[in-house]
Amino acid sequence: MINERRLIEHGLPLAQVNEQSGREKSLRHGHISTMHLWWARRPLAMSRAVVAGTLLPDPGDDAARDEILKDIALAAPFEQSNGAGVRHLRERIAKAWPDRKPRVLDCFAGGAAIPLEALRLGADVTASDINPVAHLLQRCILEYPQSYSRFDRDGQSSLAEDFREWAGWVRERVSNDLDTVFPEGPRGGRAAVYFWARTMPCQNPACGIEIPLMRDRWLANSNRRKCWVELRPVNGHLDVAIQNGNPTTEADPSEGTVKSSSITCPRCSSVVPAKDVRIYAKQHGFGKRLYGVLDTHGRERVYREPSDAELKAGEELPEGLLDHLEETPDGTSAIPDERMVKSQFRILRNLVYGVDSWAGLFNNRQLYVLATFCAAVRAAHDEMLSAGMNPEQAKVLTTYLGLAVDRVVVYNSSFCGWHVTGEKVRDTYPQQAIRMAWNFTEINPLAEVSGNWDGAVRWIEQAIWHCFSAAAENASVVRADAQSLPWETNYFDAVIVDPPYYDAFQYGDLSDLFYVWLKRSIGHLYPDLFATPLTPKAGEIIQTRADKKSPEYITDDEYERRLQRALEEMRRVVRDDGHVALVFAHTEPSAWERLLNALRAARLLVTTSWPMRSEMSNRSTAQISAVLNSSVVLICRPSDLEADGFYDDVVPELRERIAERLGTFEGLGLHGADYFVSAVGPAFEVFGRYRRVLRLSGEEVGVDELMVLARQTVAHHAMRSLVGGERLTSLDNETLFYLSWRWGYGVEDLPADEAYMLERAFDVDLSALERVGLVTKNGSSFRLLGPQDRRAPRRGDEMPDTAVGVLHAAARLWEDGRRNELATLLARAGYSDEPAFWATANALAQVLPEKNAERTMLLGLAGNQEALANAATDSTIDFSSGRLFDLPGDRLSLFD
Repeated sequence: MINERRLIEHGLPLAQVNEQSGREKSLRHGHISTMHLWWARRPLAMSRAVVAGTLLPDPGDDAARDEILKDIALAAPFEQSNGAGVRHLRERIAKAWPDRKPRVLDCFAGGAAIPLEALRLGADVTASDINPVAHLLQRCILEYPQSYSRFDRDGQSSLAEDFREWAGWVRERVSNDLDTVFPEGPRGGRAAVYFWARTMPCQNPACGIEIPLMRDRWLANSNRRKCWVELRPVNGHLDVAIQNGNPTTEADPSEGTVKSSSITCPRCSSVVPAKDVRIYAKQHGFGKRLYGVLDTHGRERVYREPSDAELKAGEELPEGLLDHLEETPDGTSAIPDERMVKSQFRILRNLVYGVDSWAGLFNNRQLYVLATFCAAVRAAHDEMLSAGMNPEQAKVLTTYLGLAVDRVVVYNSSFCGWHVTGEKVRDTYPQQAIRMAWNFTEINPLAEVSGNWDGAVRWIEQAIWHCFSAAAENASVVRADAQSLPWETNYFDAVIVDPPYYDAFQYGDLSDLFYVWLKRSIGHLYPDLFATPLTPKAGEIIQTRADKKSPEYITDDEYERRLQRALEEMRRVVRDDGHVALVFAHTEPSAWERLLNALRAARLLVTTSWPMRSEMSNRSTAQISAVLNSSVVLICRPSDLEADGFYDDVVPELRERIAERLGTFEGLGLHGADYFVSAVGPAFEVFGRYRRVLRLSGEEVGVDELMVLARQTVAHHAMRSLVGGERLTSLDNETLFYLSWRWGYGVEDLPADEAYMLERAFDVDLSALERVGLVTKNGSSFRLLGPQDRRAPRRGDEMPDTAVGVLHAAARLWEDGRRNELATLLARAGYSDEPAFWATANALAQVLPEKNAERTMLLGLAGNQEALANAATDSTIDFSSGRLFDLPGDRLSLFD
């Protein structure tokens, strides 16, 4: 294919693709995310658009380009994964590559979204990853459905049908064994969910009762039902009662016995500090108490106290039951007794409480249940072979059964919580870490409950069908280190990757939970993948969160060296006329600076960029403005940079390009960190054209300074849209700094690096702003103070010398009803009829969240602009003094 501009270098239907990407992660049926958990998997809509745009040449004609963009938009919804838009894109790509399929590599394939979409669009796809769990998952998405399935007579995937049949065989196999450990309840049938609390004795010698450790005491709190736990101190112990209906004010179930990891005794009210709780747990271990169960019968749900039989079965298994579990064929123990990496206590919070083995995440019954499922999966494989099934087909089917066990694992540990509004289990990884669960759930995987075996089978079956219908041919799936790729030079037409971002995800340590159980269900089928106790981590390209004194710690410098080697390898294996598309998301400016330097060193030239939505808008961190909902896709070409650029030429070029691209991004709903980061790509496009940027003196300009210019350009562009271009020139730098912060990050604290970048962009001094009370240092972050956080003006105060200073003083006076003094302030400051001042007040009120105190003050102030301006004009006070309110005045309203 000739070296021509690609479609993605000219346009993408961002609005439609971002909309579908935002909703996609809340979808379920058939999505590959339901096959098995993997972290930071990119939306299929986003991946599809990037692949199509990278492989298709730009037609050079607006009308023809618009037709292709319509196809990409048509193909964006998940429901249209195999619809007309996808078919049209596949045909266009085939026409653009008449001699052979375009070769696409993703060497950080992870959850396989990018390679699946490349496969769907007809490319010759290679996917690789160093992590064995990710590698296995990629085979189940990109290789097995295409190679071992066919359409059956009902038009369904034969592989999915066979999987469902053998999953039923496994269910039948474990049924009797599980019945021995889950007794029937008082109404017949077996409970679906068991509610446990860890326990520890009260440390008050005069009390000493066993305290059930609960974050809260709700079981159900929705419009459908209210159910909660009451704790009753009775004769030296605590009775636990399940109550239905609305609680009284005194019995607030949102108050448990644990707050900020400290324990409060419900009997004597003595408190055990968090530090002492950790010490006790490490020395003695927590106890446990079964305090409730849930029966499910169709839509009927009944929360009740456990029966004596259920209490006994939960407290201890029949003698020898765990000991008699069989080892795997390769001699691996039935129970995952592997030790965790202790230095990773920041993401494996169980470690700080002395739980340091993977078996320790489960109670004994959970261990027995999961080990029984693993044994049944191994037995299913033996049965398949005995029935004469092709060994490779048997291996594939058994692999999917192993994934189903993993789905039960993640919903059935003693670190699973309970979603009281949805009345469902929270899995072990509600975030990218294992968090402490003081009161936890245990499920019966054969009952009607979230996380059960039947649900796991349905999700995987649908995902198999989706992958099978995506493409007729499989990808090449290889386990490889991105720092040393096993392919020849100039082999791939495109490398499309989503690399790890510093310490954002600790993939190896997180996936160890799955690794140790897969080793026991299917490890004997993949001896090379499961040859080590835990996932190999030596070659991971991450910055670890491990203890800095530990051998596992990887510094950010080492991460950057590893990423640099990977980028150089990508440059080596991509053709000279090929493209590298890189997805990157990070809020720290220094990360982007280092990435640009790495791309330069790898001789990759950024030609364009796109901010693309990669997270759900309703995720738990989405309300924190400093967290990205979008990623930036950087499109790069191999290039040998030889020319130097001069600072005086680069600055106007930079501003022009950023303004041009921000105009393109209008209407995407970008704000906060997303808006600022959207300018990184255009900045890269300009910076990356030059080997160096020099001043006329010959001094080299650092990337950090160029990034400040980019940030400044973005901020001024945003402020211009908020207050108007002419008014912008009337505002001082401190006010623009304040408005930019509020617009970009709302009321959230700002990491120091980000705050310093804003400081430099507006040429202000954070230390000086601290002294006047506009910002305050809060640990490693800065907090912007609103008028409600600052003291009210007093007689004799010096006149504020910035618009935001006057605005804050005015807002406080308005709030306090000091109307005459407010008129005096506005008249003396000269802001009573200054459009920029009132535009700033209105802009701040517009960007602040509802019910925010500052917003309320500003709405009241700005809503009475005309009356206040008239009052200031009518003021006859002599303003020769530079101090406030040093003449007699009263607090009577101007409007009386």
